Amino acid sequence: MHSRIIGLTAAGLAGAILASASWAVDDAVFIQDAIKGSLAEVKMGQLAQQNGATTEVRSLGSKLMSDHSATLNQATSLAQSIGAPVPEQPSPDALTEYARLQNLRGAAFDKAFVDHMVADHKKEIAKFGEQARTSSDPVAQFAKSSLPALQMHLDMAQDLARQQK
Repeated sequence: MHSRIIGLTAAGLAGAILASASWAVDDAVFIQDAIKGSLAEVKMGQLAQQNGATTEVRSLGSKLMSDHSATLNQATSLAQSIGAPVPEQPSPDALTEYARLQNLRGAAFDKAFVDHMVADHKKEIAKFGEQARTSSDPVAQFAKSSLPALQMHLDMAQDLARQQK
């Protein structure tokens, strides 16, 4: 009986260690994705300021640059503190979307940019919201504290989308 209890305890401990390691991997992946996302948003914000036809689109671009630069700094520090590699480039998908938008100007750019910002921020809010609910660790806290800015960006982009119709 005693050896069985020890075996069960060891199995429970092993499961707890694996679960903890799983969270660490998930945290690292999440924070790396957050860095890539912020790198992409800063680039997109710059592009909106260059190619945007309206003051509102250029203003959204400026807001994205400002907010995501701050988020990038926070995410980079957090990645370093948990020992996660720090990406230096946006994701390949984000770079492809940037290249597509880079060739547009005027009203065509504004529409494509705003549509992308709505879709992208909806996805990001879902990811950050899920991460914020995982626990009270620093990565979850980062996700939770990032949600208001992401929601504000979505609201701004949705307002612009309504104005374009």
